[in-house]
Amino acid sequence: MIRPFASAVLALAMLASLAAAYTTIMQPNSQECYVERMKVNDHFSITFETAGKIPIEFYITDSRNTPIYSMPLAGEGQYGYVSTSEGRHSYCFRNNAPHEIVVNFNPHGPEEETYLVGHDATPAEQEVRKLSHNVEEVRDHFEFMLFRNEIHDQSVSDTQSRMFHWAILQTLVLAGMCGWQIYYVRSLFKIRGVV
Repeated sequence: MIRPFASAVLALAMLASLAAAYTTIMQPNSQECYVERMKVNDHFSITFETAGKIPIEFYITDSRNTPIYSMPLAGEGQYGYVSTSEGRHSYCFRNNAPHEIVVNFNPHGPEEETYLVGHDATPAEQEVRKLSHNVEEVRDHFEFMLFRNEIHDQSVSDTQSRMFHWAILQTLVLAGMCGWQIYYVRSLFKIRGVV
């Protein structure tokens, strides 16, 4: 009984670590690159999106560090290609902005793309594989939307808290100024003997 439970917890932990690997928070004026080992004629595709559709630079290089594709300023995008050389291909995100940018990306490496193609599969199996792939993309996008919603909710909560404290401070200052004015006017009239 304990062994199946432990294996289920381990599997969930591994899935959680994989899900976290596809979202990154890029620091201002930084670059992050990821590597994919590919053979000739391997297919690779990637989709990415930034929180708030903030523009970011995206590019892919082959094993000889030759640029294959680049998007200079894009808040979202997708690209797929077939490798013409063997080796380590890299895809990079560059944040030239003076603030952090949250990037969600979903790479589909050669293993997954081979599974999708499935040369010996029946047409029904190929359609099921494509449907499974599309459902995964929708799920990944939904998870990113939930992550982005949490960030926005936290930002709204922080703003409301600051506004509440600022309103209390303004009220205290206003009450203090009214009290001081009443005291000053009363003392002014006491000096003149009116009160």
